[in-house]
Amino acid sequence: MCPRPISLPDDSVILTLMSPGFDAKYPNLVNKALIPQPVLQAMEWAWNTPRFPERPVRVARLSDVWVAKEGLVFDREGNLYRETITQHSEAEIDQAHAAVLAAIERGGEAETDTAGPILLCKKRGIGNYGHWMMEMLPKAHLVRTWLPELDVRFLVAHAPGHLNDTMAFSLSMLGVDLARTRVADDTPWRFADLLLVDGLSEHGGFMSPLVLDGIDAVARGVAPARADRLFVTRRATGIRRIVDEDALIAHAQARGYRLIEPDGLPLPEQIALFKGASRIVGVMGAAMTNIAFAPPGARVINLTPAGMPDTFFWFIATLRGLDYTEIRCAQSGPVRGIMPWDTDLILSPDDRDSIFAD
Repeated sequence: MCPRPISLPDDSVILTLMSPGFDAKYPNLVNKALIPQPVLQAMEWAWNTPRFPERPVRVARLSDVWVAKEGLVFDREGNLYRETITQHSEAEIDQAHAAVLAAIERGGEAETDTAGPILLCKKRGIGNYGHWMMEMLPKAHLVRTWLPELDVRFLVAHAPGHLNDTMAFSLSMLGVDLARTRVADDTPWRFADLLLVDGLSEHGGFMSPLVLDGIDAVARGVAPARADRLFVTRRATGIRRIVDEDALIAHAQARGYRLIEPDGLPLPEQIALFKGASRIVGVMGAAMTNIAFAPPGARVINLTPAGMPDTFFWFIATLRGLDYTEIRCAQSGPVRGIMPWDTDLILSPDDRDSIFAD
């Protein structure tokens, strides 16, 4: 049984910032009729919101707490702070709760970190570049900027593959000494002094303009590349690929688009490419998070599975002031990933021609 969540105590909040309100508009949407109705309804409440009002972003400081799984925080009795539930399933919460209760019963002395304040930069989605760049890394920048006197450390997840290197590189670009990071897996760990940021983002439901402060800080020292047009491929992933993508790539390159696969590029090179681009075409996925580095007004076309419920990139484009279009594509063939939209995609000839039309 899932634990009953509790709220952060009012007296734990050590800083409150007001996230600025911002206007939003319905995305340029091609092939809307292909989107299944339940999927469309899941996105339309956000798309139809003309203005997101200002709202508080809080930094809380908690004593004697436990962190387990992907950033779930429990108090000393094993009660779960609801503000740390971020798309976790009931099963994941149950597993974390059971592990924390077992550690509490053991006394938890061996699992206690007493080295000073540490900021939680770990949430659901640790294996996704987009989650890291837009939802975890900005917390580090916010606390370093507004609470420098705390000289905090940073609690991050052990991510799969080369994402670990990207995480370390991005923290270094913020000026974080990597010796002040602690890498944690799912195992419960007890912290004498933990900071957490609440209200900066809600995946799929909200993204604060304040996240761009961290993105801009990472990109500040990177000069834009001289590549005006980018075609972003997902060939290495093997999922969400366009049917006959080789022909599409040849068509794009003939029209002056540079083929890139960000997954294999160092972070500064990714930033430089997107920072210098005015036209970006790609299949919806983590690599397209880099549109956050694009200049305002850049034209972005996201090729999107018809059944994929996602507002994440729309939020990025809205905050950055991009000319954003989603072309919803019919799905074809078997599911090649873990989600039902991880199939091949069919792009019609008419849509192809409209993408690259001047």
